[in-house]
Parts: sequence; structure tokens; C-alpha cells
Amino acid sequence: MIQHSFIHMQGVGKATEEALWKRGITHWSRYEEAHAKGETLPRAATILNTIRTSHTHYQRGDLLHFQALISAGEAWRLFPGFQGVTCYLDIETTGDGPDCDITTIALYDGKTVRTYVHGENLTDFKEDITAYTTVVTYNGKSFDIPVIRRVLGIPMEMAHIDLRYVLGSLGIKGGLKRCEEILGIGRDGLTGVDGYAAVIMWNRYKETRDRRYLETLLAYNVADTINMEPLLIAACRLRQEELPEGVTFLAPEAGDPINHHTPDHKVIEEMLCLPRYHRRNT
Repeated sequence: MIQHSFIHMQGVGKATEEALWKRGITHWSRYEEAHAKGETLPRAATILNTIRTSHTHYQRGDLLHFQALISAGEAWRLFPGFQGVTCYLDIETTGDGPDCDITTIALYDGKTVRTYVHGENLTDFKEDITAYTTVVTYNGKSFDIPVIRRVLGIPMEMAHIDLRYVLGSLGIKGGLKRCEEILGIGRDGLTGVDGYAAVIMWNRYKETRDRRYLETLLAYNVADTINMEPLLIAACRLRQEELPEGVTFLAPEAGDPINHHTPDHKVIEEMLCLPRYHRRNT
């Protein structure tokens, strides 16, 4: 989709991009062809120069270059064609506001799910994340990425698709779980559990060393992460329906991830009986 895009170019907004598409100029190469034929084109000198630069970055797979030039709501354009170098990421924390520590991380790349636990293998994340060009989060722009940088000292210098903004630009809002509900994506055995429970489960695991709490926490963390893939694919398909003829891209397919962590039903019941949940349902 990137090669169909012009909105990353100086002085080109969505209206100009759509006007070009309506003229049949639906790809960088078509703009160059139209210019070679002597057609009158908007901002020709600037756009031609930017197309040359864009070709270079595209061939290098430098998606960070493009992400820096488009709005967060349009970052879905970085996904089609680059699914193989994209990962999905979610962290859980101690919940201590700006001073929180990371308790667990879940990482999914469309094939493999990895989990990282504070005090066990959290430092392995630093090397594993370097395999990817793009990271997908929900609200990671404000939370996950800054926390990872502060706590683990990892620069996280890759392109970033924040689903909060991508889905929000489609009118799909209300938090990750609400977006899942709107788009018909479920999470077996974890309905009703949220980040508050994740903090409690970590604290109880630390207090008791009962692995049931950790396994349930990891199951929740992984569910957050693997559900981002169908959400992003749904967003791409919804955007594809809005595009004019000639602006086509191969709609990515979702993987079939296995969550190796199983939530404990008694732990779930315990979490849902917490005062916060009780107040919510009375």
C-alpha cells in the first residue's frame, strides 16, 4: 500500500492524494509516467523528488521513514506487503503509574508466540525484538513503548502501528476489548478480565509463588497480543473497501496462534470477585 500513497509527501494531504487517485495516478510509477507525458500535475518537482527518495527507503524496507511522515491513523498502510517483518506486542506492569515496572511481555509475529517474565527471562526480549521492522500495539504510543524504553533501555527504533489510532480513525473506539467486541473477536476463558486484574495476579503470584496466577496472567497478556493481528487485518480490509479502483493491495491473512498459557478458572473467578468488579456489576 505504501507505493500507492502520496500523503507522506510534503504539501500532499488526503484530498490531493484522492484527486490523484481519481485521475488514475494510483502508484508512484504512474505519477512518473504522467509527468513524462507532459501532464499538468500538482507539486511536480517536490513529489518527483520525494518519489525517488521513497523508492530508496521502500527497497531498504525502511518503514520508520514513512511512519514518521504520516498520521497515526494512517499507519495501517505500513502493514500490507510487510506482514512478515511485523510483530504484535503487549506489556503488563505493576500498575504504579509513571514509575511502574514491567511484569510480563507477550510478543507474537504471526507464527510464534513468546512470553517474557520479570525475574526469569525478561532480558531476552531485547534481542528478540530486533528481528522486526514494525511493531503493532494498542495504545503503545502512550504506554507500552515509553515504558519499555525507560525500564529496559531499548530504543525501539522501528515503525509503529498503534491500533488505538488506526481503529479510531474508522470510528471503532472504547479500548482494546471493546474494539474486539465490535469486530466480533473473542478471548476464550478470559472474558471480563482487565489490566487491573493483571496487576493483582502478579502481586498474588509474588506473594504465594502459585504458578496458577502467573499462567493466568500470561494467558491474558498473550490474548491481548494475538488479538491485535485480526484487528489490524480487519482495519486494512475496511480501508480497502474505501479505496478507488486501481489502489489495490493483497489483504493479509491472520495466522493461527497457539496460546500455550491456560487461564485457571478459579483464579479468574477470584479476579472477578474483586471489589472493583463487584461494584461494576451492581
